[in-house]
Amino acid sequence: MRQQEFNFYLIKPTRGQIDRQEYALIRDAEGGKAGYVHGTYEEVEFYCVANDLWVDRYLDHVTPMTVQKHFKYVGSGQNPCATAVPFYNEKADPKTGIRGHRIFKEKF
Repeated sequence: MRQQEFNFYLIKPTRGQIDRQEYALIRDAEGGKAGYVHGTYEEVEFYCVANDLWVDRYLDHVTPMTVQKHFKYVGSGQNPCATAVPFYNEKADPKTGIRGHRIFKEKF
């Protein structure tokens, strides 16, 4: 009978939407605080296994401002909790790639 071969490679999980976000406090191997991260449950666990970290606790009721400032997004794709940035012009500057600039006008 032939022995079964195991595949021990980690496969990155698929991207989740904002309704599946988990917020976690992670720690390093010595128990020191490694930081705050967010992503889906699978993405957070994948990040911890890949970087030799572990989840201390999952957090509830985190304000969006706190997530934007202190949490690292560990998922794939674009950060669903990122600050929205408007663009003011459809033509981008060829040198900088910036789409327009904000013009402040006097109200009165």
